[in-house]
Amino acid sequence: MANNNRLPFKHSLPSASASGGFGAARHQASGRGGQKAGKPSTSQRQIYDNQIKPLLALGLDQQAEPLLRLLAQGQTTLPEVLRDLGRILEARGEHQEAEVWFLRWLNQRPKQAAQRLEQAQKAEQLKLLDLALERYLNVLELQEREPEALERASELLLAAGRFAEALPLLHRRLESEPDNVVLWMGASRCEFELGSLDEAARWASQGLALLPNQPFLLAIQARQLQAQAKETDALVLVDRALTLAEASDEWSLVNRLVASILLEQGFLERAETCLEVALATEPGRTDLHLQRAETLLLQNRLQEGFLEYEWRQGTRHGALGSGSPQMPLSPQDGQQPLALVAEGTLGDTLLFSRYAAWLKQQRGLDVRLYVQLPLHRLLSQCLGERLPVEPVQQLRHLHHAQRLPLLSAPAVYGTCQEHPELSSPHLEAEQSNIEQWRRLLQRKPGERLVGINWHGSPLHALTERHKSDIPLEQLEPLASLQNTRLVSLQKGIGSEQLEGCRFRSKFVDQQEAINNELRFEHIAALMSLCDWIVTDDSGPAHLAGCLGLPTIVLLPQLSNWRWGAKGNSSPWYPRTTLLRQVADEGWQPLVAEACQIINNGIQGL
Repeated sequence: MANNNRLPFKHSLPSASASGGFGAARHQASGRGGQKAGKPSTSQRQIYDNQIKPLLALGLDQQAEPLLRLLAQGQTTLPEVLRDLGRILEARGEHQEAEVWFLRWLNQRPKQAAQRLEQAQKAEQLKLLDLALERYLNVLELQEREPEALERASELLLAAGRFAEALPLLHRRLESEPDNVVLWMGASRCEFELGSLDEAARWASQGLALLPNQPFLLAIQARQLQAQAKETDALVLVDRALTLAEASDEWSLVNRLVASILLEQGFLERAETCLEVALATEPGRTDLHLQRAETLLLQNRLQEGFLEYEWRQGTRHGALGSGSPQMPLSPQDGQQPLALVAEGTLGDTLLFSRYAAWLKQQRGLDVRLYVQLPLHRLLSQCLGERLPVEPVQQLRHLHHAQRLPLLSAPAVYGTCQEHPELSSPHLEAEQSNIEQWRRLLQRKPGERLVGINWHGSPLHALTERHKSDIPLEQLEPLASLQNTRLVSLQKGIGSEQLEGCRFRSKFVDQQEAINNELRFEHIAALMSLCDWIVTDDSGPAHLAGCLGLPTIVLLPQLSNWRWGAKGNSSPWYPRTTLLRQVADEGWQPLVAEACQIINNGIQGL
């Protein structure tokens, strides 16, 4: 009969790794998957049935043992012989030899379900959990609804994190135990770990109807409410779940589930605490390390945050992990060039490309920069005299060089907090491009140009937790600034808003030509002719910051890690002013503040 008091996701037994290196012993003694028992000879079967079995039934183990050993030495194919030898030796306290015989017995795979179940039980008793699970599954091959095998296999699969295999077994158990809340919890856990939050919440809601204070189920429901943007309700459940889970077996799991909710709502210190609890139990989970990296970077704890961010590579500290080449700190550390390779967004490449020139100038390293093709021309013009800049496609031709992802450079070499010179603008538009656009714009004396961007890349938006796009109409107060014309820097999705906006006439006459200009080196030149740049969180914000232009970035209440969570300045961009939304106030107060800054001529901090 199933035990309804056993939590399906609680490690009720030691893991295989805790069993004293079972894997090696098992393969040495048994071989992968076990072997089917061969057909025993008639004489072996007769000796066992007619002589040994009666002695064992009478408790005459001493008389039975010599006969059992005789059959064992003859390479018997009777599983019972090996099992009985193990039992006799175990009862006598000779556990080491007993385990040898048990392992040989467990290597056999009998045809009867009852014998397979007996093997599974013994393997579990010996803490050989991988083998026990395999044997329970062997039982289910013959009897798919055998109660004990079904229960223990599902629990061991859950304990091992094999959720896709556990889920159908839980469904099978629920057919005969539809009111077993523990099974609903297990199904909810599986669905959640497999990425189906809606299904996990459905199972959780059924469980909460009977167990309203079950912390794991409350945490799942909180995740569902957060996904539905019901943040206040989600936070109430987070507090309940954490209070109820404290000092319980679910403490670590519940902390893992609610950490992302706290992070998304901007409770950074609480999120960090939850992540530390979860990481103490599951130190190798990449998703937890990346969430912790985000909490640290949002708090402007840059060096700590970038070290955690290295887990994006899937291993501890990514490029800094064991087995990776040691990155050079000085020319004496190695003769091979250092290839910095762009990854992530174009904005990230603009931001962190500063490391290429800095490592060349400050450390004397032989640096080569490999960037996305749209940025190649711009960065070649700005950095090409100091170091080679190539498209990332050219990496296939690179030999005998150490490669470092560009976003790993802060973790390896430090950030602008340790090296203030890294915050200096490192890009400059080419003068010939500036002059070309100056002639085209025909700027009038005393006229002020304000470049604006209001919509980020749709591909970038898919990876961000908080949306930063601004409806163009919200920027209308900028068009009312005296002696000001606007320059749209918007490209792609979002640019269609320009044609129908109420203040279309306030844009420069050459806006159509600007709309058709997609070359970053020319966009940089256009920006350089503007007195101010006002932008959402998107690529133009980073380009303007790298150019050292007076820039105002309008941010949602909760922004991504590149801008931190508080303050009106960026450690990377000294001339950039950050304006942050206040809850439920929208964009209008920020646009009004941007207008005031521009009118007062206050440049970025």
